[in-house]
Amino acid sequence: MSSLRNGVKSAVESALVLGGGAEVSRRKRSRQLLILAYHNIVPADSEPTGDRSLHLTQRAFAEQLDALVTTHEVVSLDAALIPHRGNAHQTSRPRVAITFDDAYAGALTAGVTELRARALPATIFVTPAFLDGKAFWWDVLSTADSGLDDAFRERALTEARGLTDDVLALAHNSGLSAREMPAHARGASTDQLAAALDFDGITLAAHTWNHPNLTALADADLMSELARPLEWLKPYGDRALPMVSYPYGLADRRVMDASHDAGYTAGFMIEGGWTTPDPRDPFAIPRLNVPAGVSRDGFVLRAAGLIQG
Repeated sequence: MSSLRNGVKSAVESALVLGGGAEVSRRKRSRQLLILAYHNIVPADSEPTGDRSLHLTQRAFAEQLDALVTTHEVVSLDAALIPHRGNAHQTSRPRVAITFDDAYAGALTAGVTELRARALPATIFVTPAFLDGKAFWWDVLSTADSGLDDAFRERALTEARGLTDDVLALAHNSGLSAREMPAHARGASTDQLAAALDFDGITLAAHTWNHPNLTALADADLMSELARPLEWLKPYGDRALPMVSYPYGLADRRVMDASHDAGYTAGFMIEGGWTTPDPRDPFAIPRLNVPAGVSRDGFVLRAAGLIQG
């Protein structure tokens, strides 16, 4: 039954793409902006693991980039947020910016390899505490069969505030075991980060220091989580953007105001779809999360605005 549903879904997606629906939708959005949110890219010689929805294969990522360059104007994140005045933007193609959360090793190696091959810019939202090989709790606690239990995830984000050590302690007390992650599914090394920056299309931004649920933190801890990455970014000069993406996509007005007070110029969600180059609230900018299981045609339809989420 599952294979039948997948076949029907694939046929519908193909029909929408071939029938011109995606092109019509893109033209209607030619003055809008789409910011894509990725996580990890699995190198061609490796297998997906961890939270499967976050680990896109290198081949699929390459196919998506090839589709984007034929339908969108791919721009850097900082350029994307500069409003166009008058007749400065007269293309029928909508603009799109590419971002990655977490700074997985696979994203900074396999992902950057594909970006560099096409001279496409991207921004990496880095969580410095996870650099040099630390694994993310949602990966080590996911199972190959059923992923991560929804009820436990909710407890992890509330009781344990999304902090890895606290989440793993909660998992241990709940009888859950953690598994080892391969190198590509861990935080990138300092050397991998430096190598990625050899490509001048890569910029860095903040994803907090420890990847907590910011809405669950006391004020002092919240400010620390936001301020420390800005200090860490300073040595990267103009390759660093004073922007933050909120872990788990969780942010309320208090978090957004704290981000402004810490010195950021923009804050990003993990959902919400399309925006404009001059968003109404620069600290609640939506992005389109790209799930690892999406088909090529499904991606084309999402990037055209015909499928939300």
